Formats: sequence, structure tokens, C-alpha cells
Amino acid sequence: MALSTRQTQPRALRLLSLLVVFLLLPSIGQADDGVAQVLALRNQHPFLQVFGLPLFQGAHLADAGRWDSLYSFDVVNHADAARIGAETLILDGESYFLSLSFRRGINDWLELGIDIPVVAHSDGAFDNVIEGWHDLFGMSNAQRTGPSNRLRLIYERDGDLYYNINSGVSGIGDIQLSAAIAIRKASTPGDVSLSLRSSVKLPTGNADDLLGSGAADFSLGLYANKSYSLFKRRLRLGGFAGLLALGEGDVLPAWQESVVPVAGIAANWQWNDRLGFTVQTQLEGSYFDSALEILGNNTFQFSVGADYYVPDKNLLFSVGLVEDLFANTTPDVGLHLSVRLPGR
Repeated sequence: MALSTRQTQPRALRLLSLLVVFLLLPSIGQADDGVAQVLALRNQHPFLQVFGLPLFQGAHLADAGRWDSLYSFDVVNHADAARIGAETLILDGESYFLSLSFRRGINDWLELGIDIPVVAHSDGAFDNVIEGWHDLFGMSNAQRTGPSNRLRLIYERDGDLYYNINSGVSGIGDIQLSAAIAIRKASTPGDVSLSLRSSVKLPTGNADDLLGSGAADFSLGLYANKSYSLFKRRLRLGGFAGLLALGEGDVLPAWQESVVPVAGIAANWQWNDRLGFTVQTQLEGSYFDSALEILGNNTFQFSVGADYYVPDKNLLFSVGLVEDLFANTTPDVGLHLSVRLPGR
């Protein structure tokens, strides 16, 4: 178990180094305005989403005495299978995630929050659409040779069948409670916003149906934002680095790791006052001691998206696309939709 954690540290340190570099780069006449349009994503691999990784967030806290609300919906499609020795994993089907996130500014330096997820695993309906998408852009459909729109979440090891989910399941996931402390607030061009965020994930979801892990998890991370100017438009950079401590849960507990390093970087470029575009990456260490690449490897999640702000309603709409370009420990394809209501 310790070996896997050590293997993830160099990659986590490299991403943390990138975070430090962009904090040290000079700004060009743009002060951070307290808003970081990041895609509120997390890893939604069926066997990894049960753990307490927080949503990707910015360093800015909710204003004192006000609520920030986020309503997000994610559809992820799975199409992967692997067998090494006596270990077999099959991931086929779709998962749906509805997340209700609320943050309350207690004062100028403290924020409290809660995330309430509803999770469903089902046969799905998008296999044929995704195969056509992959064909159009020359991507591989090698893992999509079986029946379309079928649910199979199967894990077998040493002759024992630990999971065989082949009919739809749904329910409340693991609720997360969060707290954040503002370390530094940007007020002039070149300033950096820094905050320390922590969360506790409660075992409210059913581990047998992969709706939760069956244990409490704890996360702690340092978050940063900084604004620049690119082609006379605002460029916001945000990032974080931290650790996720896993409780002794019920999802493959014999091979579960205890500590997972996590980090991420996001760039949001504002085309105008309403429309912006986002690119972000997120890295996680291994969650399981497994020889299977689609279960035991480190995670590198890549996503692109856009956001549209409606000033008179104070609403921010976001859409994002997730692809497993660099790692198989993320869903094959994911679609993200969210609505944010800041400062209510």
C-alpha cells in the first residue's frame, strides 16, 4: 500500500510545482475579482466516486452572510474491461449524479458548506452516440464491442465475486460537510487569493450498490486563484493541492489505500462579460492496490467547458465534457451541466 502512495507523489509534486509557478508569474493589470469559474467536477469512476474527493472549487469563499448555491448534473458513460491473473473488472453502463451544493459565508474568513449527492447506475442510452462521436474524431472504440446500453459493474478476485451490479440502482450518495478559511484575499492586480478547504464525507450511501463507501473520509487542501490578461481579456487561473484520507470502508476494503494525494489546475478565459471557456486537469493517486490499470492506477482527468453569466439574474450556467485521454481510471466520457447562484 505504501508503495502505491509513493509512486503518486512525484506526479502530485509536479502538479503542485505548476501551481506555485503560476502564482509567481506576474499579472498584467488584472486583479482577482473573487470569482473563479471552474467546472465543479470530481472523478466519477464507479468504484472511485464512492470516496470523499470534493468537487473542484476555487479559493474564493462565499460572501459573509450570503449563500452560494450550485446545482450540478453529470452523466458519465463507462466502457472498460480488464483481466490480469485472478483479477477481473468490467465497467459497462452509465451513471448519473445530481449534486446540490450550498456554501454559507459565516464571516469574512470562514465558510461552511454541504454537498448532497443523488447517484444512479443504469443501462444508459448513449453508447451508440458515443461510438459515433469517437468514430468522427478517430478515437478508439476497442472497449465498446459488447451489447449496447447494458449495465455491468463486475469485480472478481481470486475466484470470489465481490460486485455484480447488472440492474439499475439509485439513491442518496455520501453527504459531505465542508469548511473553508480564507488565508489571503486579492485586492490589487497581481494579488493571489488563498484558502484552506477541508471536508468530511459521511457514510450515508449504500456501499453494496456503489452509492457510497461505507466509511467517513477527510480531505484537506490549499486552494489558490490569480487573474491575468490574455489578448486583453481576463484569464483566471485556479488550482489546489491536498490529501484525501480514506476511512475503512466496505468497497473492496482489503485493497483500499488509506491516503490519496490530489491536485488540480484550471484556466478560465473570459471572451466577454458573459461568456467564458475553461480547461482543467485533476490528478489523484491510486485508491486501490490493484494490478488492473482501470482500477489501481493514478488518475489524470482532463475536461473542457464553457460558462455563460446572466447578470440581471445573477446566474452562471456551465457545461463541460470529460474524456479519459490520459488515464483509464476516469469515466470513458462524461457530460457536466450546472447552475450556480452566487451571493444570495
